[in-house]
Amino acid sequence: MQHDPAFEPTPPGCFPLEALQAFQRLEACPLLDVNYYLWLNNTDADQPPHRFLYSLELVFERQGALLLSSGEDTTAIRIISAETLIKTARDLQKLHNQVSIQRVNCAAFPLWQPAVGLPLQAVRLSRNDDGYYLNDALVLDFGARRILVSLNHQGDGLALSEYPSAAHR
Repeated sequence: MQHDPAFEPTPPGCFPLEALQAFQRLEACPLLDVNYYLWLNNTDADQPPHRFLYSLELVFERQGALLLSSGEDTTAIRIISAETLIKTARDLQKLHNQVSIQRVNCAAFPLWQPAVGLPLQAVRLSRNDDGYYLNDALVLDFGARRILVSLNHQGDGLALSEYPSAAHR
């Protein structure tokens, strides 16, 4: 029997082939809009809700939206569907009897404003020793603006920051 690497499952901690293909489809597409979906965890009525970035929505010309999420377990960055996001929001609303996912438009935020209108040049990923692409962080490279998307070190959701371009390092 001949070994076929196409049938090997992607190891944990790595992006599957479908995610890599989705990233490639977005190359050269201009970024039109950005939305954050914040998870509001309000377990104590006397305290303000604990918020974290559950999902990042990037809206591109021609290709539509890409939703990146930490997932409910926050162990990996994943591409999710709009249906998954809506189902999670509805399930949380039923469970807590209140809205638990909040959408915030962020295209005008200082982190994103310089990237809006620019084409995505690449999604930059790191590899493990076996050549698989790790799913704990990625850099959205818009040329003049690079944005790091990573798992939040406090254990909840995604973290975003400007990633220095080669000219600034």
